[in-house]
Amino acid sequence: LTKLRAAFDAWVDVQRRWVYLEGILFGSSDIKAQLPAEWSRFKSVDGEFISLMRRIANRPYAMEALNIENLQRTLERLGNLMNVIQRALGEYLEK
Repeated sequence: LTKLRAAFDAWVDVQRRWVYLEGILFGSSDIKAQLPAEWSRFKSVDGEFISLMRRIANRPYAMEALNIENLQRTLERLGNLMNVIQRALGEYLEK
């Protein structure tokens, strides 16, 4: 159950960040032009996150989803990448 809780915590964090960044980065051509590296990085994160969510959707039971190879590490890595993107976005918006 500890493993399941850690995966869900990471999943919720990643999904929350993804929803926030997706609306900003895909909805603004200005930010795309001003932060091309972050936009490109998020585009990659977006593809990987959506692919992971499809894999999870094919496993309707929580314990089955935990068996997805490197699930926890993938979620943590995506969270870290989005944290970097969010920091760069915050610095840009403070200007």
